[in-house]
Amino acid sequence: HSNKTYRPAQRQEAERMTDEELYRCYLDGDEKIVDELMKRHESGLILYITGYLHDVHEAEDLMIEAFAYLFTKRPAIRDGGLKAYLYKTARSMALRHKHK
Repeated sequence: HSNKTYRPAQRQEAERMTDEELYRCYLDGDEKIVDELMKRHESGLILYITGYLHDVHEAEDLMIEAFAYLFTKRPAIRDGGLKAYLYKTARSMALRHKHK
């Protein structure tokens, strides 16, 4: 587990990487990259989930759960597929949550 923090040059480099490149860095052991992936998608996912649940606080919780699921399951994701995987996961979670 690394405690390094990103220097500005590393931050800019991460911002230029695709989602899938960032995810591969995570799979290779760079856990700091999680922040960049979440920063990119958290707002959109929260809005998307809120559309199902009509509760922004519940949506925030499920957004975190969707990322946790991704980082725990560590699925193989094709180029261009990370966003779709996240949204599909979030939708499943939202629908299950809604029918509780």
